[in-house]
Amino acid sequence: MNETDIKRDEVPLRWGKRLLIGAFFFFFLSLFFYLCSNETAAFSPIKASGSFLLSLIFTSLVGLYLWMRHRRLFISSRHLILLASLAVLTLFFAKATDYFFVGHSGYLVYYHAPLFVPFISILVCLLIGSEAALFVAFCLTVVLGSFLTVDPTRFYVMNFLTSGVTILATKGIHKRNAVFVVLAKTWASALPLLLAFSFLYGESYKQLSYDCIAAFGFLLTTSALVACLLPLLESLFHVMTAMRLREYFDPNHELLRRLSLEAPGTYQHSLVVGNLAEIAAHSIGADALFCRVATLYHDIGKLLNPHYFSENQCGGVNMHQLLTPIESAHVIIAHVREGERLARKYRLPRSFIDIIREHHGTSLVSYFYHKEVESRGEEEAKEAISAFRYAGPKPRTKESALIMLVDTIEAASRSMEQVTEESLAEMVNRLVAKKIAEGQFNESPLSFEELAKVKKSLINALVIARHQRVKYPSVVPDTEMREQSIPPRIETVKS
Repeated sequence: MNETDIKRDEVPLRWGKRLLIGAFFFFFLSLFFYLCSNETAAFSPIKASGSFLLSLIFTSLVGLYLWMRHRRLFISSRHLILLASLAVLTLFFAKATDYFFVGHSGYLVYYHAPLFVPFISILVCLLIGSEAALFVAFCLTVVLGSFLTVDPTRFYVMNFLTSGVTILATKGIHKRNAVFVVLAKTWASALPLLLAFSFLYGESYKQLSYDCIAAFGFLLTTSALVACLLPLLESLFHVMTAMRLREYFDPNHELLRRLSLEAPGTYQHSLVVGNLAEIAAHSIGADALFCRVATLYHDIGKLLNPHYFSENQCGGVNMHQLLTPIESAHVIIAHVREGERLARKYRLPRSFIDIIREHHGTSLVSYFYHKEVESRGEEEAKEAISAFRYAGPKPRTKESALIMLVDTIEAASRSMEQVTEESLAEMVNRLVAKKIAEGQFNESPLSFEELAKVKKSLINALVIARHQRVKYPSVVPDTEMREQSIPPRIETVKS
């Protein structure tokens, strides 16, 4: 089955999931509209029909926008479920607050613009992206401001502008406690707005103080909810935020500490590959931080037999001299399976496990296969070629394809005798062409244009990393040493 057939078979399932998610959001939105419009306990068919129609229009517009502007988000069932769940949670939170505190009990009767939207804005920004967060903030501001028991004008301005500040302040945060700092900035941005509305409507300073305190209470509650929900959502939907990646970047993580002590050569190789992968990812707009962090764990399977890998032998006995080529290939290939086992044991994220499984794709362990050809002949070796090939799967994301490519190029660059810009460029072009010919990138969204950018960035990085240093003489004459170490004396002329 080729790639086209795979995609064709996946379309009905994916579209079915999308329709199911859309129906879930549609019915909840209809219920929200109906409850807001019908204050009596009796069922009203006319209002129910109006709620369904309004929900259908709104859901269709959201789906059309996502299809046109966020195609990658639209085709991901996981992200759609996450987005719909956050929207439903915000609507529920807003309606419950409106029912218990604003519209009926009157506890917040003196507060005109409850801040509900920054809650979903910060979560969507962290879990999906800032552009999607701005779109969601606009949609929910319109929906909530139109149907809740609030002053619509004040609600629109307060929620949309504070959500914009929240999104701007959220970009680039790397620590979980920074959520409280973000929402403190949001509260600070709300104070001038509250003051402006107080002057505009001629309200008392007492009312202004009520508004400021209530805004602080809403945003403090939002901070606590985000701090509690964020780790749960990251785990449930397998989302890697920058904060979560930073936690796995810690060298004191048990797996990284083991790797540095038991397989130091592999650990150093992973560090270098991570730096190169980050540079390559930056060149095409891929997730650079994910590439750098995930690469640290891509070879953890070598902990099982570290001395069977050349980077850990340090000039000692080559263990493969005691094995046949096919046995050596089995040991090399097993590091992928062992890496997946260790990753599951230490509960690494699913995206890390995918990198471990995919970073060799279905490539051939060519060194030992050629050894097998030399010992048994080409015809007999071809019959056992599957024993020399990794099980896969092939890379399915840009990041996975980049890590596979950089892993191969970095290892090959270490075996080069003469390192020049021309030789590095030839090596990079040859290895990229080989991966393309083997079909290793067929299942990844990496384009030829992006590959050209990746090659250029890697060649530049390798030229800098592998440049020749000036050779200093072993013995320096005393007179030359003095000339180099003692600065010349500047004579001053006395007038």
